[in-house]
Amino acid sequence: MRSEQEDRTFWRMLRVSMLVLFLEAALALVLGVVFGETREPEPGEEGISAWSFVFFPFFTVFALLATAAVSAAVVAPSVLLGEAAGRRAGGRAGGQVGGRPLGWQLLLTGVACVLLWPFAGWRGWLVAWACLGVATAVARHARRGYFVRVLVWGTLVILAVFGLGGIGLWAGVIDS
Repeated sequence: MRSEQEDRTFWRMLRVSMLVLFLEAALALVLGVVFGETREPEPGEEGISAWSFVFFPFFTVFALLATAAVSAAVVAPSVLLGEAAGRRAGGRAGGQVGGRPLGWQLLLTGVACVLLWPFAGWRGWLVAWACLGVATAVARHARRGYFVRVLVWGTLVILAVFGLGGIGLWAGVIDS
């Protein structure tokens, strides 16, 4: 029988964290569409142009590379270092073997997001910490078959938000 540590690999964590980041981007896009419909367009503002379709494949490749870099540089190390810190702190705390690695993982993710502070301010740091914190919390459970579960449930959440947002727009509940 294989232990759960042997079943989880770095590559599985990387794939799951990349998927979570893509699902978060899709959710942000859906929320932007739902709440973007509630405001008046600026003069000369277009929704989609022909150039959007030309550059979409290049944007997709760039997004894939960016999520892979962020997952490999921030999410996976936060998971692994947080578990190591939890084991080390748990041994000294007495009685609790393993500690609480999720707290350490989220703390390490927040510390890594501090690099965004000069560029995006505290709001950008908070958004980055929330996005990467969710990716860290989900990626820490990456085992065989977990990718498909996250894909199915994440897609259902996005479709539910889109459907409820559409119903809210149609019913007039969501206003500008």
